[in-house]
Amino acid sequence: MSRAVAIEDLSVVIKGKEVLRKIHFSLEEGVFLGIVGPNGGGKTTLIRTILGLVRATSGSVSVFGRNPESLLTGDNVFGYLPQHQNIDPNFPATALDIALMGRYRAAGLLRWPGKQDREKALQALSVMGAEDLKDAQYSQLSGGQQQRISIARALAGDPRMLILDEPSTGIDVVGQEDFYHLLKGLQKKMNLTILMVSHDIGTVTTYVDEIACLNINLYYHGNPLGALNEKVLTSLYGKNVDVLMHTDVCDKCERLRK
Repeated sequence: MSRAVAIEDLSVVIKGKEVLRKIHFSLEEGVFLGIVGPNGGGKTTLIRTILGLVRATSGSVSVFGRNPESLLTGDNVFGYLPQHQNIDPNFPATALDIALMGRYRAAGLLRWPGKQDREKALQALSVMGAEDLKDAQYSQLSGGQQQRISIARALAGDPRMLILDEPSTGIDVVGQEDFYHLLKGLQKKMNLTILMVSHDIGTVTTYVDEIACLNINLYYHGNPLGALNEKVLTSLYGKNVDVLMHTDVCDKCERLRK
C-alpha cells in the first residue's frame, strides 16, 4: 500500500492560540482512521489542514505525496463532509440535486453537469442505499437520510479519500451503528481511505482500523483498542471517564469505568 497521509512535527497556531502541537503520524492508503478527542482539541483543524484549508504554522503535511493545497484544484482527491453544511433548508433541492453538487469540479467551471455526471450521482446514491430518494426534497428527509445524501455528494466526484467531521450527529444510536457499518462497507468496496472525526470513542473503536487520540497533542495512534487505555483516556478527557463500548464479541453494551 502507498502512503495516503504523512504528517511531521505539525503545529498550527490560529489567532495566537496553539491548536495543534508537534503532531506526527502517517496513514496508509485504504485505511479507516477514527480521530477522537474533546471539543476544542483540534480535530477539525487537523482534517482541515489535511484538506489544505488550514496552513501549518510549522512542520509538514503531505497527501498521496503532495502538498494538500495543490490538491484543491485538479484531481478530485477529497470527498469532504463538514460538521456544519451550508445547505439552506428552504432551498428546493432534491436528493439528486445535492448529489450532483459533488460533480461540479469534475464537470468544470461554467459547465452544467451532463448525462455522465447524472449517472455518477445516481450511482453514488445507489451505493448509499438512497437511490429511491432521488426525487425527494432534501429538506424533508430525516437526519440519517440527509447524511446519506451528503456522503453520496462526496462520493460522486470519485475521491480517493473520504473525510467526515462528526457524520453521525443527529442520528439515533441504532442509526449510528448502521451508518458505521455502511462506511466500513464503502471502505472495502471502493478501497477508500477514510478519516472520520467522532466524539464517540466507545463506538468507533469497533469499526475503524486505526484510531488517533487528539487533544492539541497526539496522545495515541494505532490499534483502536489501545485507545481505551486509562492513561490515554485521562490525557484526552480527564479523570472519571465513562466509555460506552460496543463490541462484536458480545451482544450487549458494557460500561467501562476508568
